[in-house]
Amino acid sequence: MSAYLKSLCLLLSLGLLVGACSKAGLAYRNLDWVISWRVNQYLDLDSQQKAWFKPKLQEHLAWHCSTELPRYVDWLQHTQELVRQPVPDAGQLEAQMIEAEQSFHAIMQQTNPTAVALLADLRPEQVERLYARMEKDNREDRQKLLEPPLQTQISERAERLEKRLNPWFGRLNDAQQTRIAQWASERRDQNRLWLENRARWQSEFRRVLDERDAEDFAQRMSHVLENRRGGHDEQTTQAYEQSRQAMAALLGDLLAMADDQQRTQIQERLASMQTDLAGQICTG
Repeated sequence: MSAYLKSLCLLLSLGLLVGACSKAGLAYRNLDWVISWRVNQYLDLDSQQKAWFKPKLQEHLAWHCSTELPRYVDWLQHTQELVRQPVPDAGQLEAQMIEAEQSFHAIMQQTNPTAVALLADLRPEQVERLYARMEKDNREDRQKLLEPPLQTQISERAERLEKRLNPWFGRLNDAQQTRIAQWASERRDQNRLWLENRARWQSEFRRVLDERDAEDFAQRMSHVLENRRGGHDEQTTQAYEQSRQAMAALLGDLLAMADDQQRTQIQERLASMQTDLAGQICTG
């Protein structure tokens, strides 16, 4: 079921996910298809379940484009103002990241009843398909992120981030590449910590899903879905906050190192996204 949640998070993470897409509005208009496709990849819904899910999804999308999308447009405007600063403040960048997380939480609260109801209605063979797909993803991630030597993990982490940043900055200069390499090295065995936390969450998710006939299933599953980072695990919470602070500091440094051409490219991309998404806001 994590695929369903991740797909709905497309609504929040659009700014990152459309990095390879020329128009944010085009990506947004196709979310209903993308989400349905992703959900079916994991659950293989039958015709009755699809018929039930389709109007629920449309309700969520209507809520999002009328309530949350205007906030994203404002968020993009504020981000543009930060990028214009000669030396963007890391604290302000982190505040932008926290605001994005709050939007994610709003989506989770809005979609939780639908997710819980869909999970409660799964047949045993659908649950087995879900578990099998989760295990397949886990194996692939372990192979990609954990099996290589630590130094390889670090260099590949830097490469992945550079690839994500290239559509925004264009060609990164030597100082920026060095700073990214430093960030990647400082995160050390972040891959292991991330996968271990996900494994703990999945274990709890499966335990509750296996007891979906219980009277308190809806309450318990809602709690699980809203606490994907380990809930009240202080160590996990601290690690996530440190990771977020490190990313905010990195972005601030990269922007401070940016030349005029890079800054112009970033501003133009943000402005284009803002215009595209503003055109998708619902008024009805």
